[in-house]
Amino acid sequence: MLLNTIESMFAAWKLRSSLDVSYGDTPGQRVDVFPAEKPSSPVFAFIHGGYFRALDKSQYRYIAPRLHKAGYATVLINYDLAPKVSVTTIVSQVLDAFSWTCNHIENWGGDPSRLVICGHSVGAFLAAKILEREKTVVGRQSCQIKKAILLSGLYDLGPMKRSYLDRDLRLTSSEVKSLSPMACFLRQAPEILIAVGEGETEEFVRQSVEYAAKLRSDGIENELIIMPGLHHYSMARTLAQKENAVIDRISVESL
Repeated sequence: MLLNTIESMFAAWKLRSSLDVSYGDTPGQRVDVFPAEKPSSPVFAFIHGGYFRALDKSQYRYIAPRLHKAGYATVLINYDLAPKVSVTTIVSQVLDAFSWTCNHIENWGGDPSRLVICGHSVGAFLAAKILEREKTVVGRQSCQIKKAILLSGLYDLGPMKRSYLDRDLRLTSSEVKSLSPMACFLRQAPEILIAVGEGETEEFVRQSVEYAAKLRSDGIENELIIMPGLHHYSMARTLAQKENAVIDRISVESL
């Protein structure tokens, strides 16, 4: 975590950026934007994890230099945390952040018709919720998700409700049923990569494997990768590396 913090501080110092841009009224509704070098560049939107109750986008600024080098404008999405707000509210905020990105990223040289969304842990859950919404975003008809990268995701809220995490999450039975991606249908089906580390807990591996199978049963193609030598916290680091199975699949030339 210390390495992430140091590299994130360096990224904010090294790259042009607009930090803590508001997309809503509360303190958590902020995004960091790292413009690309060229105008009309593709956009990489990243959503952090933390079990809905921890972490912050500022801890993931370290991914921006690698994405900048690849030709992306990068948007790091934040949201308010439980127990201050409910999981339902967090989902709503992230959908608002996505709409904001579609409607405003051109001001930073991004092309909203060439979007990649990526989430890690519950960030992958939240990215799946974006895929479940209707394609049309108010104010921006040309907004289009080309690829979705779901890293070490959680797609079933049931185990979280039954765990110690629920002291903060306070999930209702209705939320477990209506929000879990395992029980929902994707309305947008771009190229989807589901990746999980070989060294992760059995629950993370199980949920990734079962969600990939669920999508296929719904007629939605996706690629599942179990990445050798990686655990839950090293999965997000793949976005900062020069080469790996994730980065290889998000070259701007493929958009």
